[in-house]
Amino acid sequence: MPEHRPRRTILSVDDHELVRVGLRQVIGQHFADRFHVAEAHNLEQALRFLDERADEVFLLLLDLNLGDTRGLAGLRLLGQRHPRLPIAVVSGSNDERVRDEVRAHGAVGYFCKTGDTDDLKGLLDTIERAATGTDGALADAPTGPHDALARSRRLRPGIRLTDRQVQVLELILGGLDNQAIATETGLALGSVKNCVSTVFLAFNVRSRAELIGLFS
Repeated sequence: MPEHRPRRTILSVDDHELVRVGLRQVIGQHFADRFHVAEAHNLEQALRFLDERADEVFLLLLDLNLGDTRGLAGLRLLGQRHPRLPIAVVSGSNDERVRDEVRAHGAVGYFCKTGDTDDLKGLLDTIERAATGTDGALADAPTGPHDALARSRRLRPGIRLTDRQVQVLELILGGLDNQAIATETGLALGSVKNCVSTVFLAFNVRSRAELIGLFS
């Protein structure tokens, strides 16, 4: 019989009930066998939860603008109190500067609320593999002039990317910015930015230049 693994906890911290409900439904639909969702509506409630049950939390999904904190203050405080806890920011902002800042403050991922379900699934898959070291083959996808699919296998044999992520990786390596990728693929700009962030996380890089350098 296959080994049964207990579900791990994702703590969703957001002051908008509809956002929490939406995240809970997506995670329940696609990850019911792996995760369950706990919720907090502000930073104080999240900290109380973590004081009692931090060891149970696999990932914290954090809104930057809560009723009792704004901007990076909450992320900094959580990082200080629970330095080993993986935190992914869930934000309404598409601002590249915000993405850079949260990564600089230790966030393991960034998801824009204007993205779609596939973006969130890709983010959670990538964070889980990064945290557990789970190996897996890359998804099959057409290769382009940079042959990112085959080269990714050689660079990081355990990495796993979706078809969309491979496509976006190819376009990044081709020198396209986010707007050009959106035009090329027909994706919404928010989805492109979410996908780029997930690709950065998969390769453990913080910038296009660093990513391109891996393939040089």
